[in-house]
Amino acid sequence: MSNIVLDVQNVSLAFDGLRVLNRATFSLESGSFLGMIGPNGAGKSTLLKLIAGLLHPDNGSISVDNRLLTTYSRTELARSVGYVPQNVDLNFPFTVYEVVKMGRYAHHPGMFSIDPGGRDAVFAALKWMDLLDIKDRSYMQLSGGEKQRAIIASALAQEPFLLLLDEPTSALDLKHQQSIYKMLKKLTETEQMTILIVTHDINLAAQFCSRLILLNRGDIVRDGLPDDVLKFPVIQEVYGVKVYIDVNPFTDSLYILPYDTQTDTVIVNEKREKDIRR
Repeated sequence: MSNIVLDVQNVSLAFDGLRVLNRATFSLESGSFLGMIGPNGAGKSTLLKLIAGLLHPDNGSISVDNRLLTTYSRTELARSVGYVPQNVDLNFPFTVYEVVKMGRYAHHPGMFSIDPGGRDAVFAALKWMDLLDIKDRSYMQLSGGEKQRAIIASALAQEPFLLLLDEPTSALDLKHQQSIYKMLKKLTETEQMTILIVTHDINLAAQFCSRLILLNRGDIVRDGLPDDVLKFPVIQEVYGVKVYIDVNPFTDSLYILPYDTQTDTVIVNEKREKDIRR
C-alpha cells in the first residue's frame, strides 16, 4: 500500500475575484521529488503557501500524512512540514548556527535552549548546506547565496518529512545550485523525505526531479515524468516562446533552450522528436 504524504484535492483560490488556482488535484508519496514549473503568475508559489498553511483555499482540501491541514496547530505543522520561501532576510545579528538552530523551535521552544538530539540535527543541516566553516559568522554579513543556504539548513534542522521550497537556488552560483539539487535528491532516497520544489529552472528540474507538475494560469496542465511533461507544443504554448529540446549526453535528462531566431522551429523540433526519447 502506497504511503501518501500529501493529498491536494480540488483546491481553488481567488484574490479580489481573480482566479489564482482552479481545482488543483494531486498527491505525493513518501520519498517523492516533485518539481513545480510554469511561467510567472501560474499559481506555483500560491499553491506552495496553501500547502504550508499560510493561505487557506476557497474550496477543496489539503491533507498531510492522512490528516486535514486545518486540524494541525502551527507547532504540529512545523514538526512535519518545512517551508522555505523565496526571500527571507533577518535584520538581527544572529550567527549562522543560531539561524539554523531556529529550525528546532517546534521541537523545543526557547531562544537559548535546544532539545535533546537537536544539536546533532543542526550540525547535520549545516553540513548538508556546506556551512560548517562559517557557522559562527553573522547572518547579516553573508552573501545572498549563503543566506539562502542558511534558511534551507534551518528548514532541514526541523527534520520534516515534507519539505517545500520556493525558488531555493535563484541566488546561488552554478556549483551550489547543483550541490543543493543533489542533496535534495539524496534526502528523498536515503531519508525518504518528500520534497516539492517550485522552480523556474526547467533544466535542473528535468535532471533531478522524478516528477513534474506544469502549471499555467491556475490550472495543472501536465503532471508526470519529466519526459512526459516537457513536450514541444506544450512548453511552447505555456511559456509563449519557441524552444529547442534535446537530451543532455552527460546527464541523460532533457534540456530546453529558447529559440529566438526567425527560423521556423517546427521543422527542427519535428526532427528532434524522432531522436529523443518520448
